[in-house]
Amino acid sequence: MKKLISVGSILIPTVLTILIVNFLFDIVPLNIQGLPLVLPFVICPIGAVLGLIGYKMNRDNLARAGMIFNIVLFLFPIAFNIIGTVSGGV
Repeated sequence: MKKLISVGSILIPTVLTILIVNFLFDIVPLNIQGLPLVLPFVICPIGAVLGLIGYKMNRDNLARAGMIFNIVLFLFPIAFNIIGTVSGGV
């Protein structure tokens, strides 16, 4: 059970990263428009909390990596929008 929480904290941002990469490069055509850039605001805090719980229970590197990955992925849409606006977007 302890490892399952840590794996869940890694699995959440991995799936979101796959969706974002697919959105940016259009590998598999999906009609979900901007949803992959909005989902990290809702789901990444859940993954970070799972990572924190797993880290407090187990003190393993997998939970620590899950927390870091969730925080970075939470900040990505913000940076993406700022860079897109500054580089000539509307």
